[in-house]
Amino acid sequence: MENTSTKKILTKSERHALQKAAVLPYASMDDLPSTVLDHLAKLNKSLPLVFVLYYGGTIGMTETQGDFEKRVYGPANDAEKLLEPLTMKGLEKKVQVVWIPVYKKAIDSTNGRWVHWVSIGNVIKLLYDMATGFVICGGTDTMAFLTAAQYFMFPNIGKPIVATGSQVPMIELGDDATNNLYFAIMAAASDLSGTFLVFGDELMDGAHVHKIQDKRRKAFTCPQEFFVGHFDSELRIYSHAARRVPYINSARLTYRPHFREGVKPVLISPAMPSESLLYDAHDPNCSVVLLITFGAGNVRDEGIIEAELTHIDCLWQLFKEGIPIVLGSPMMDGVVDSPYLSGARAVSRKEGDGNAISGGNVTGALLQIKCMVMLERAWDRATESVDYDKFRNLMEVDGGNDLI
Repeated sequence: MENTSTKKILTKSERHALQKAAVLPYASMDDLPSTVLDHLAKLNKSLPLVFVLYYGGTIGMTETQGDFEKRVYGPANDAEKLLEPLTMKGLEKKVQVVWIPVYKKAIDSTNGRWVHWVSIGNVIKLLYDMATGFVICGGTDTMAFLTAAQYFMFPNIGKPIVATGSQVPMIELGDDATNNLYFAIMAAASDLSGTFLVFGDELMDGAHVHKIQDKRRKAFTCPQEFFVGHFDSELRIYSHAARRVPYINSARLTYRPHFREGVKPVLISPAMPSESLLYDAHDPNCSVVLLITFGAGNVRDEGIIEAELTHIDCLWQLFKEGIPIVLGSPMMDGVVDSPYLSGARAVSRKEGDGNAISGGNVTGALLQIKCMVMLERAWDRATESVDYDKFRNLMEVDGGNDLI
């Protein structure tokens, strides 16, 4: 293993530039694998066309050979094998599926970051006019982040982007991958627009999903109003789901593939002293702290010993230093709008109070992704740091705290 002490310590700007260069451009059809081009040349134009954008995850994993005490799985990319259970049952009579490996080497979704999400977005932009819809097939650990990122990248999309994965690899008996993939393909060919997640028998708005189970089939959930359909023997789409917008073509499609790392989520807890927040904020790779509060934005405002700082004291100190602190609720349907003094002081703009930025009703992965988007928009390239006032305004005004 390479000694990490010999690696160059990158500045924030250097890291971002190298990450940006790692994005796969998919600027033309020539960037697609030749097998994909061969498939496209043989299409039946009378059937819906769904592109499955595969980047890895449990759904396509195979058993890995290695010196392990238990069975271990690693990502693979065998489109023919993964689609075989569906093609055997006549899928090609209902919809045409073109399988696109976004990366030459499939990844575990724990490695998924904005570079991967933008590479996927580039494929969607390239093939938008050809497609009936898109399925993104990958791992569950960072799936909520991927769908939230697609939500920000394609704010006016007129077709469905449907993400899915599985808890058990398709090669195993009792897998959930086959059903999830079929459900996702049918949803991508249906009358929908926007970003969605299919898992188990549920169709959810992809911007608001939360992973809640490690092994059981209903791995994800969302607030009740964001369930937009389900699957029994057929796809059932609810009346409040967003429908296709035929006049949105590639020329009218808005595409914003702009993210920046440097958002540090910090969960406050009775197990840690308040002062730890100061150390988190001064992490050299941190540009924005996302503080996950108690309840609806509540933080510690009283100490036990005389010399102890409270969270309010720390927030005030960091505000004076110009370090953005965003408050987020830990609850899936939470809102940073506390009726209690400890919460009201956290976002109060008065001298000596917290002066923190409210995350509003945006929670979970969506709030982290929103912070990444707004951090990039507010990045000052002259100073190589975040413009505090611009970031605050973007979080509170542009797009608002209410993304429902």
